Amino acid sequence: MFRLALISLALLTSLPAAELTVASFNIRLAARGDLGSRSWKARRDLVVETIRKMDPDLFGVQEALPQQMDYLTRELPDYQKFGVGRDDGKNRGEYSAVFIRAKRLERDAEEGGTFWLSGTPEAAGSKSWGNGITRICTWARLVDRKTGKGFYFYNTHWDHQSQPSREQAGRLMAKRIDARKRMGEPVVVTGDFNATETNPGVSYLLGKKVVLAGGKGPEQWGNPLKAPFFELHPEVKDRNTFNRWKGVIPGARMIDHVMVSPGWKIQKAWIEYHMRGKMVPSDHWPVAAVIRWADQP
Repeated sequence: MFRLALISLALLTSLPAAELTVASFNIRLAARGDLGSRSWKARRDLVVETIRKMDPDLFGVQEALPQQMDYLTRELPDYQKFGVGRDDGKNRGEYSAVFIRAKRLERDAEEGGTFWLSGTPEAAGSKSWGNGITRICTWARLVDRKTGKGFYFYNTHWDHQSQPSREQAGRLMAKRIDARKRMGEPVVVTGDFNATETNPGVSYLLGKKVVLAGGKGPEQWGNPLKAPFFELHPEVKDRNTFNRWKGVIPGARMIDHVMVSPGWKIQKAWIEYHMRGKMVPSDHWPVAAVIRWADQP
């Protein structure tokens, strides 16, 4: 009996590491009007430093222009990137791109791409629902090289002005998640949603019954996600992620989120307040979580 126990313990300790660190980071576009410490040239190394501090296995970025994508690709050689410019589906405009640690994760070449948050999601550059700016979601099926398990990753950036657009985006993303080929595999979602957890678009993804634009009454998604930060830190009141270039400021306006399906066990969740003196890497704080496969000890 003692020998069997030792064998069982050895098997458990030899199982592949099941944890994955995931993050979402709106890096702020390289805007000509951002001067001094707000300019991309001044803070770009701090952006990379912040990403390295979180040490994610996968992460999504928002607002990344082509030159910013080139910089991140060069400075983060351990990662592979996937995504397109939102304006033309190629290399024009902002990216909501996906980065994965190549030694840990592999992309399934048959499943992935970009869809536009509009009434014509396959049409590059399309927009509707009242948003004046094109919005997208980048997605991919990934395989964990350590466990051989697959999962789906979605990274998005919702509209900052149109509430109907945010609500329609929530419904569209839920439909796309439900349409994945391997429904038994879990899901990870990251993004700048320009909306807190109480917004109907976000609440819908979290399983709340809400009224959405374009609908005929209350709707409730049957396969809701969980937000690791709220699961682990419901008591935290100061959780602003839009820092307005001012550093850590009080308030509950958390608009950047990591969400996961029930196929994951949440280990850790945090907002990455990384600064260099008074200098911040972006006008958004990145958010991160450590998750593990729910069916592994």
